[in-house]
Amino acid sequence: MKAWMCAAMAALACGAGCARAGTGSPGRAALTTAVRSFLQSHGDLCVGKFTWPRVVTGADRQARTSDAVQLPVMERLGLVKSEVVPAVTPKSGAVTRYSLTAKGLQFYLQRKETILGAHDRPVQRAADFCVGRLSVDKVVKWSRPQQIHGQLETMVLYTYRIRPADWMADAQARKVFPVVDRIIRGQGNLLMSVTVQARNGEWVPVLPGQ
Repeated sequence: MKAWMCAAMAALACGAGCARAGTGSPGRAALTTAVRSFLQSHGDLCVGKFTWPRVVTGADRQARTSDAVQLPVMERLGLVKSEVVPAVTPKSGAVTRYSLTAKGLQFYLQRKETILGAHDRPVQRAADFCVGRLSVDKVVKWSRPQQIHGQLETMVLYTYRIRPADWMADAQARKVFPVVDRIIRGQGNLLMSVTVQARNGEWVPVLPGQ
């Protein structure tokens, strides 16, 4: 799961919930409002399974890739179903193709978003498989606002609460999704961050690609 928290960031449309930005240092209440507004639109915790169906090869199983480890557990939980696809050539070997079930489709969220890919280049994604929903617990601290490319910015550190998918209570699911497990266990203590920027009188997040 890439930069695990920021796997679900797209443009934030601010309305009445955004905090007003002044010329001085923002207060905790203003930043809490900004983070809360951000997570209301971008608080889905997703695992980077953007496209389906997904294929697992013999080499994948030998290397214990994330799909090779996670998809069989997801199948046991009723989220995916598998079928063996015969080898195309004698050397290619048979593969296992996994597709989402009706239950799994509930967690495959259709949305356009920008994530950071290789070399921090923005990549457009249309959907992702998500396993929980984050909300702000409290803002802990923030950096002194600085002018960055002509805009006043500050890095906000905050703790969070999470509402995980019910199947994430399964011990094996927690084992094969270790980052998700860490996030669930860390609610109320583990710090996450978001950069917010004073723009047109509002504090808004700085999103990938901006």
